[in-house]
Amino acid sequence: MPIERILRRSEELDDTIVQLLDLDDYPIYGEDAPRMGLSVTAASLAMEHARALRNLVAGGFVSSAVPLMRLQFEATTRSAWLLFAASEDQVALAAAPLTAAADEAARKLPLARDMIKQLRNASVAMPAAAAPAAMLGRFDDMQRHALNSFVHGGIHALRRHQDGFPVQIIQQLIECSNGLVTIAAMMLAILTGDRLLATRMNRVHVGFEDCLTPLLPSY
Repeated sequence: MPIERILRRSEELDDTIVQLLDLDDYPIYGEDAPRMGLSVTAASLAMEHARALRNLVAGGFVSSAVPLMRLQFEATTRSAWLLFAASEDQVALAAAPLTAAADEAARKLPLARDMIKQLRNASVAMPAAAAPAAMLGRFDDMQRHALNSFVHGGIHALRRHQDGFPVQIIQQLIECSNGLVTIAAMMLAILTGDRLLATRMNRVHVGFEDCLTPLLPSY
């Protein structure tokens, strides 16, 4: 029952975000605005990972759900980095058509930890980058080791899969994923250019404290 309830509340949070964004009227960014278009795509990808994570938890596949939070984190980080910190050359690399040459070139793009460092640096000139930099940095510091273990079939993955997941751990997984959802939602709100929407999205967590956590505990 506790897991069913938090999953239901998570869907309600997702529905609230979608309604606020009014996706039918959401701006479409063409080739003339690759930075913004890529940031939207990355944030949308992060939201998709969160929904898949919840579906896996609902189906009882928790060991497979945990690695998805690593994917969600990386997509959320990339969305913020692309908008606030990526150079024009880096944006061009990320926007290139998918070819063998483009794939090779894109390997030069920074990994999550470096993107967060660049976000922190960018926040000096762009204060809007400060909040995602701080939240993503804290998530990375506290979750990186355990999530890497799940991704690579390490001790965390083996022990949890063998011994099972306590209800509290599953709840924390969903709560942390929802925390990342609010960051991706904030990116999508910022990218509309509507300051009122961004202000409202900044408070989307209010009323959903029962399915969000201010801390990001390790698994």
